[in-house]
Amino acid sequence: MRWQELYPEWVEVLSTLTEAPCVVLVLGGTDVGKSTFSGLLLRLWAQHHSPVGFLDLDLGQTTFGPPTTMGWLLVREPFQRLSDLVPGGFAFLGDTTVARHPHASLAGARHVMDELMSYQPAGIVVDTCGYIGGVGGRHYKLLLTGLLRPQVVIALQRDTELEPILSALERRTDWRVERLQVPPCITRKSPPIRAHARRVAFANYFQNARSHTLSLDQVSLTGRRLGSGLPLSPERRTRLSQQLRTDILHAEIVGNSLHVIVRQPLKEAQTQLLATQIGVDRAVVLPPTAYHHLLVGLIDYHGRHFGVGLIEQIDFEARTLTILTPVVSVHPVRWVQLGFVRILPDGTDLGEPLRDG
Repeated sequence: MRWQELYPEWVEVLSTLTEAPCVVLVLGGTDVGKSTFSGLLLRLWAQHHSPVGFLDLDLGQTTFGPPTTMGWLLVREPFQRLSDLVPGGFAFLGDTTVARHPHASLAGARHVMDELMSYQPAGIVVDTCGYIGGVGGRHYKLLLTGLLRPQVVIALQRDTELEPILSALERRTDWRVERLQVPPCITRKSPPIRAHARRVAFANYFQNARSHTLSLDQVSLTGRRLGSGLPLSPERRTRLSQQLRTDILHAEIVGNSLHVIVRQPLKEAQTQLLATQIGVDRAVVLPPTAYHHLLVGLIDYHGRHFGVGLIEQIDFEARTLTILTPVVSVHPVRWVQLGFVRILPDGTDLGEPLRDG
């Protein structure tokens, strides 16, 4: 069956866009056909224009690459499936939703857009996530659109769920908004199906992974509390360990709090005493195993996100970090961005996100 028969609601707009490639941003909630529309437009472009680009900004349901990333690819010749193409790069966010990290997500979107734009594609399709609800969803999509500056905004909606966003977008003249209905053949996916797709995507990414060890003296940890403060001296840690009768592996002052890694759990009274001794409002105390299986992004000396990994071990005494990743070499790594999702190499979600690390 030809695509015109499957998606008659899209024929006119797709025909117009095929003639003049530009930056097209596709908006919509979950399961409205954003990826289908994006892939179809790219296939039409690839038949007559080269190169053309694709941005995948859906952290939870990535078209290619591991979830929790925003990716880009360059299309130089006709293709059948987007998932068969080789991604050009990505930005690591470390979570499956932008709702919890809107500012980092906006920075990631601009990062991948800039990388793709450096190849001067004739046109770019931007496939966005389904976060559209409430004040947060509306604000995020308005900021994202203003940041990426498309010429055309495609709005896919089943009813009027996008109208709070579209009514604001239409007050500007630097883009054109096209409202499209969702074809009946586009069906909804259940949460278990979405979770299974994420697990398979993670498993595929890590299937050829192996362990690499990095020196904590040669990389910076970013994205979370760990590594973002001023470490206590070894002498001060030793004194505190003796006072509390516990083994403090790592301690650093982060703003008005103390971030502490201990070998044995502390009682509440010990935690309060620790905060008082240092002169901070509170102490965040975690075991070293809290970081095991945490998803991380690997960033090189040019700021390029070039790999994703899983923490296997942090040895604070030896000052080393062991990561499972499919990248061939970790020599270029300068930043290790700590994520929020903990999974096994087979993609199983441990369901225990690291909240205070």
